[in-house]
Amino acid sequence: MKSRVLSHLLVILLFSFLACKKESSIENGSGTGPTDGDFYATIDGNLWNADSVQLILVNSNGVSITGISKTGGQLSIVLPAFKTGTYTFGGQSLSYAVYGNLLTNQTNVYVSNIATAGGTTTITSIDTINHIVSGTFEFTLMNPADNSTKTITKGIFNYVPYSDGTGGVVNPPPGGPSDTINATIDGVKFVSADVISSITNGQLLIAGFSAGGLSDVGLLMPPDIAAGSYPLDFATGQYIGIYNPTPTVTLISQSSGTLTITSNDTVAKLIKGTFNFTASPTGSGTPAVITEGYFSVTY
Repeated sequence: MKSRVLSHLLVILLFSFLACKKESSIENGSGTGPTDGDFYATIDGNLWNADSVQLILVNSNGVSITGISKTGGQLSIVLPAFKTGTYTFGGQSLSYAVYGNLLTNQTNVYVSNIATAGGTTTITSIDTINHIVSGTFEFTLMNPADNSTKTITKGIFNYVPYSDGTGGVVNPPPGGPSDTINATIDGVKFVSADVISSITNGQLLIAGFSAGGLSDVGLLMPPDIAAGSYPLDFATGQYIGIYNPTPTVTLISQSSGTLTITSNDTVAKLIKGTFNFTASPTGSGTPAVITEGYFSVTY
């Protein structure tokens, strides 16, 4: 259950604005490998570029592939396995894709598994030495609200880093029994039963899960963040709060909130701080007020 919640949490995360740049070719995992990859497609005839977020997360349930542009367009692809091959989307397939915009038209969400929507994704290579993956995709996605469509063609993700998971090539996050994230959510105490931390694409993720993993609270920040106070607002692209009250609902800090770092020992890899924010839906839904947040986590 926790791995499914973690996948859902990370699919929607907004990481800091990361430049997408071309790198030299790697054949079958040879070479040193790039640190950033290419992730782009043509959507309704217009170039879409994941120049804000490139995130591939592997766990026991498969793999989630997410790209977000600086203009807010997010494409997320979920596959049931992490291995090379072609995956078909549509109907009741275990694979699915979602496209929407986190900044504008947040109720217009296009999905792959309804009516005539569908498509394919092909993982062409997995470099287990450098932890990067490449592939292609194309979809026709449909908005269930009005049956409008998005046509996605010429999709590419090349040499994008993957992290986390149980694929045998990525070490699990270092969170341990001494790590904690606590908060008050809508007046009810939230005490994490499990904590993870991970540095992905130059950003530090800290997340705490309730017993059974049915809900979670997460924070995103630069790993070298200094002591001080920072606005928790996804528009900053760096300091973001996330709350999943259930595995199918994601709320993020959109306009209000504060992250206060009391200490960050970058040698011992121990960070402590407090936080509060209003967690709001990216589309429809009910916000949650998170106060009295505290964390002490190794990373």
